[in-house]
Amino acid sequence: MRKAAHKLLRIQHVDLERLVPWERNPRTNEQAVNPVAKSIKQFGFNVPILCNREFRIIAGHTRWKAAKRLGMRKVPVVQLDLKREDETAFAIAENKTGELADWDTPKLKEILHELHSEDSDLNYLGFSSAQIVALLAPCRDFPWDLFDKELAADAERPHALLPVKLPRAKLAFVKKTMAEFATRKGIRNKDKAIVAGHVLMAALGIGCNR
Repeated sequence: MRKAAHKLLRIQHVDLERLVPWERNPRTNEQAVNPVAKSIKQFGFNVPILCNREFRIIAGHTRWKAAKRLGMRKVPVVQLDLKREDETAFAIAENKTGELADWDTPKLKEILHELHSEDSDLNYLGFSSAQIVALLAPCRDFPWDLFDKELAADAERPHALLPVKLPRAKLAFVKKTMAEFATRKGIRNKDKAIVAGHVLMAALGIGCNR
């Protein structure tokens, strides 16, 4: 794999229909399309789609789907001049590196409270309504009933979200222990939340189909 040369990137606006999705894209993104569409509608299309010289999408499939859902005709695009194997590697790296960051919850809560006090609409941030309420609420008033409503609304999905809170001082230890347990039990899935759910079920002695 060759080392990429640094060059200035040129943004161009092209017809949405000209873009071709990567047929082997291993990333599932349907659950993110609506939040991204809301963000684009509110703030504009501020992150270009990355594609190759033939306009095949390398990174930005969710933005492409969101633009289609919004009925957009043109979108900002950056064409990358990469070898085919580099395109594939970059597409995977671009998605995977985005998973490595985590939230500093106290700072996130502080920022959300500031935005909330300024009457900003928080529904465009990508969090569900229940998640926003939970982040804004004091710990003693954690709104479990809102998550119940959210779970009921997602009844057709194969998995459900169970919100939990851990002492921050124990977070790294719990993550490490869960990862070791998953490896020991052969629990594998590209979705970390599903792995965590299977680890919890295994620890409780509840069988599950992976």
